[in-house]
Amino acid sequence: MNTSIARCGTPASVIFCCALANPLTGTGYRRPVGDAASKGALRRQVLQSRQERAAEQRLMVADAIAMHLLAAPFTQVDRIACHLSMGTEPGTGPLITGLLQRGVDVIVPVSSADHRMEWVLFDPSAPLRLSSIGVPEPDGPRLGAEALSDAGLVIVPAMAVDHAGNRLGRGAGYYDRALASVTAPVCAVVHANELMESVPHEAHDVIVQMAVTETGLFRVPTG
Repeated sequence: MNTSIARCGTPASVIFCCALANPLTGTGYRRPVGDAASKGALRRQVLQSRQERAAEQRLMVADAIAMHLLAAPFTQVDRIACHLSMGTEPGTGPLITGLLQRGVDVIVPVSSADHRMEWVLFDPSAPLRLSSIGVPEPDGPRLGAEALSDAGLVIVPAMAVDHAGNRLGRGAGYYDRALASVTAPVCAVVHANELMESVPHEAHDVIVQMAVTETGLFRVPTG
């Protein structure tokens, strides 16, 4: 396949924009589009691929993702919302460390009893616990769901993202509910082969404006 990628941005942080005519395609995945069953099939494929990655490769991916985002001008804000990566997800640890060293307030998600997402100001010294769905959550005062409105950038996990900004999550719906009224740019974190031509999506799914992988930053084309 002939893939055309247009570069835009500054020398310090080159941002790759996926061309609509020839978007990047995930390697080795079937790409069903549409319903919940298709979403489940793609999630299983992505999880299998992630589990096959060596530990050393996962560390390299996390470092590269941090490098790309920390060099981007849109991370020069006072507060950023970012998830704590878990399991085989692309790692966010080096990114969060870099943001904290820069003096950025990093807020991380915690789940509430009514299946909403709230936020806690991240303190690396605070103990972590696993939520009911297996997500690491730090102790600390809860800032409420409205804290997200103060973030200048929202960084979210994803199983896959396509050239139109459709994001495939794990299926619980927490992020779609939380992001419904967000005005700040939203950046999904995926591996390079999880940036695809198309992913299954439904009307209620919230799109993202960009994705970061170990190979660079990718803006969703507009217009």
